[in-house]
Amino acid sequence: MDSLRAMLADRPIIGTFLKIPRFEIVDLLALSGFDFIVCDYEHAQMSVNDACDIVRAGLARSLPVVVRVPALDRGDINRLLEAGAAGIQLARGSGPAGQELKRLVSYPPRGTRSVSLSQPAADYGLRASLTEHFQQSNDSVMAVGQFETADYADVIDAAMADLDVAFIGPVDLSVDLGTPGQLDSAPMRQAQKDIEVAAARHGVPMGIFAGSPQATAAAVQKGYRYIVAGSDLTMLAGGAKEFGAVLRGA
Repeated sequence: MDSLRAMLADRPIIGTFLKIPRFEIVDLLALSGFDFIVCDYEHAQMSVNDACDIVRAGLARSLPVVVRVPALDRGDINRLLEAGAAGIQLARGSGPAGQELKRLVSYPPRGTRSVSLSQPAADYGLRASLTEHFQQSNDSVMAVGQFETADYADVIDAAMADLDVAFIGPVDLSVDLGTPGQLDSAPMRQAQKDIEVAAARHGVPMGIFAGSPQATAAAVQKGYRYIVAGSDLTMLAGGAKEFGAVLRGA
């Protein structure tokens, strides 16, 4: 399986949020052609063990799994990466938090990640030396920081220097800017432009959440490389609503 970082360097990649921690959902999303999934440990009803199981289910289907976390918990991040997560996506991950995220997902000398070969992502030490595992992990694991607060501009350059993807969370950002849900408001357009310019200045790929296929296509057209389109729940809700309408009509 190609690393998510390698895929991102080659072309825009499209994923979706996974909120239902079941391997059947992973199977369906993999078979549906998504490039990756973001396991939503921030907003879904799941434990860190559930998230690790989703990571393993993704690996079985050659579907990279990034895990979105609500905060920097060294223990949780280490367990998720040792299960084989392709990266960690940090909510409110701009500024100093984004810098610390990169250190936590990286082995020395790039970071401070705890060391062990007795774990799945290292093949339990049976196939690679410590040095080889360090190199492979540091070259592939991604740090994704979400820009979704009104103070995004305060330390934007410092944050960009340590992120692999700068991800705009448009709904949260609109709320924090005082224009809840108005994704095309003047403050939102300015914030998006500021973040895009800073990312281009530092050579950091841009990511964004897209609520529809049309928004996804527009993001790709605009040059975004890491697009998270909807979620398993929105797809389930949409399909159930449409199917129910047909049944009622019949």
